[in-house]
Amino acid sequence: MALILNIETSTKTCSVNLSKDGILLDYREITSEKYVHSEKLHSLIQETFKSLSVEFQELNAVAVCSGPGSFTGLRIGVASAKGIAFALGIPLISMNSIKIMIECFKPESVNKNAILFPMIDARRQEVYTAGFNSEKKQLTDISCPEINENFITKYGKYEELLFLGEGALKFKNMFKKSPVLIIDEPLNSSRGMSLFTFKKFSKKEFENLSYFNPFYLKDFIPG
Repeated sequence: MALILNIETSTKTCSVNLSKDGILLDYREITSEKYVHSEKLHSLIQETFKSLSVEFQELNAVAVCSGPGSFTGLRIGVASAKGIAFALGIPLISMNSIKIMIECFKPESVNKNAILFPMIDARRQEVYTAGFNSEKKQLTDISCPEINENFITKYGKYEELLFLGEGALKFKNMFKKSPVLIIDEPLNSSRGMSLFTFKKFSKKEFENLSYFNPFYLKDFIPG
């Protein structure tokens, strides 16, 4: 039996859940343009434990989104997860934000010759993303490309390019005569972590508490 606390703070959404053997038990999340992770994360965790009448000492592991995404959000999430893991003497598990997004995506149907790009805004015309096929198998490494006609041309062999998540919203009016389809539903949620983090727990794929840091991918730009 594995009771895991999952924490996702890579974007303006602060999200936590408790899962047991890969099954989501309950979750709490809040989305704010002000990035309220430092104010709300611990209260969301406490509310989730209280709703299930679960004690912290019952945890078997804590899992956290490793990034890429918001520098501040990732730092807060990782620091909190490491603190809990250290205090309880339990393993730390990580899952990247793009994988979380694709796991949260629940399409009714997808073109078999489509490529899916979960997107997190990285400012200007750049996004954090990776390509997946219609069966959610990852095809490309996580990167931070500029989204333009050259990017579309690069994937010309696909009938559709699905831009997913809130990071895709800024491209909604850019590619009207192209194979691009924008699906901008929120996908950055701890709800996409439960099954994957349980699998990593079962395989004992744990992080080193002393050396684990967020995966930022690009340098911090203030402002």
